[in-house]
Amino acid sequence: MTRILCAAAALVAALSVGCSSGEGGAATPTGPTATSTTSTGGGGSPTTQSCKPATPGNLRVSTTDSRRVFTWDTVSNAQDYFIQIGNAGSDSPDHINTNTSQTTYTWAGAQPANYWARVYARNSCGSSANSEQISFH
Repeated sequence: MTRILCAAAALVAALSVGCSSGEGGAATPTGPTATSTTSTGGGGSPTTQSCKPATPGNLRVSTTDSRRVFTWDTVSNAQDYFIQIGNAGSDSPDHINTNTSQTTYTWAGAQPANYWARVYARNSCGSSANSEQISFH
């Protein structure tokens, strides 16, 4: 009889340990896993965002006759750059909206007028913000 009572007590103890371990074990890993997944999922977006190239800086232009030569600072993870040129007073790039893999661009054939220019960088993660817009003649 004592043997049966000991076996029954052992079985009850095993079941209660199994249940509390299963409940506690399941709840604990599920909580952090969900948080980790959210964190990883949330971390995925910022990683994607941080993988975008930085905004090109120091856009400048030199002018000679009908040529305008634009230069800007290199962005380390950029695959290419888009230079946009428009007429002063217009928000759209009505003259140039083209890409280059260089940090310089020469625009030939500019007519006497007031213009603006800006540049942005691109890579497989997306595009940077536009650089500061410069004005020139």
